[in-house]
Amino acid sequence: MKKLFKITLISLISILLIAMVLLLLIGRDNHNDLSGTLPEQLDQYLIEEGFQGVVLISQDNEEVFKKGYGLAGADIPNTPSTHFQIASLTKTFTAIAIMQLVEEQLLSIDEPIRTYFPEYPNADKITVGHLLSHSSGIPDYLSPDFNFDFSKEWNPEDIVKVTQDAELLFTPGESFQYSNTGYVMLGMIIEKVSGLTYEDYMEEHIFKPSGMANSMFSLKEGIPAAIGHVNGEEGPFIDNSAAFAAGNIISTAEDLALFYQAIRDHVLISAESDELMGTTHFKKFPYEYGYGWETQNVMGYEAVGHSGGYPSGFRHYVTLLRDKGITVIVLSNEATNKSKSMNRNLTSIVLQEPIWIWEEKY
Repeated sequence: MKKLFKITLISLISILLIAMVLLLLIGRDNHNDLSGTLPEQLDQYLIEEGFQGVVLISQDNEEVFKKGYGLAGADIPNTPSTHFQIASLTKTFTAIAIMQLVEEQLLSIDEPIRTYFPEYPNADKITVGHLLSHSSGIPDYLSPDFNFDFSKEWNPEDIVKVTQDAELLFTPGESFQYSNTGYVMLGMIIEKVSGLTYEDYMEEHIFKPSGMANSMFSLKEGIPAAIGHVNGEEGPFIDNSAAFAAGNIISTAEDLALFYQAIRDHVLISAESDELMGTTHFKKFPYEYGYGWETQNVMGYEAVGHSGGYPSGFRHYVTLLRDKGITVIVLSNEATNKSKSMNRNLTSIVLQEPIWIWEEKY
């Protein structure tokens, strides 16, 4: 019996040692196959991955790398000035606008939304902060349960009505569930409090102060714009109004870099508001969320970021390493590109630090 126990123990230890060795050997990527200058290494990685889209990386507000890959559309190359539907990257803009109105004491984060949506069920229990942090329990109108039609033109009131008769997913403030509906409602609150349309508010209070001359809500004729692709084919049409304040901004990598720089430099909101946005308010593995930001630890560094995507074929990811001054913007118009994984690996290359396999996902 003792001999069997000893053999079993030795076997388990051996398996554990082999697993540890394999983990050390293949569990992280040092990017040793890349060579040359930092821009050359970044370029090699993106080419090897077959990336289609635009990448812009900056450190301490200085551009480190900027380049487009593949086609935006037929015979039109992607460039740093190509316009993309940025999808849920819009949510950070919406959250910034809310924080501006809070700083002006025109609304409160702890204020129940019944002031703005008196007929919405449980509006007395749901606060502005719950909407910001996806902790309201309001169902996402893009959930398959609602069979939402992306292809037609929508107004925000009708988007909110899609979920109005549905039960809350949980008691407000007790859990986390990503809800585009909540951010549509935040856009409506911005309009009601400011007296401006959401589009006009963004133009006046965010685009202009940030120097974003190439950001908009509908494309003008002759502007180079990326068309979404799925497996190399054009994706289904999506009307931009179907996202409203949850995802309707059209912008470029260059303009987005200006926006994130304006946040860092506290041009748009105070340092205190910036800190509040980047603080984790609710979490549910693998997600941690502040106000308009996914809050993260990226390779040991404090970071915020956000994903963005449309079923028409867009996949974006942005990361800001707050204590390193690094911003990594990945905009892709090919649905099969793993933009978050690429973003993490690009960060690894910039830092010149190896990345573990699980760090590509979380």
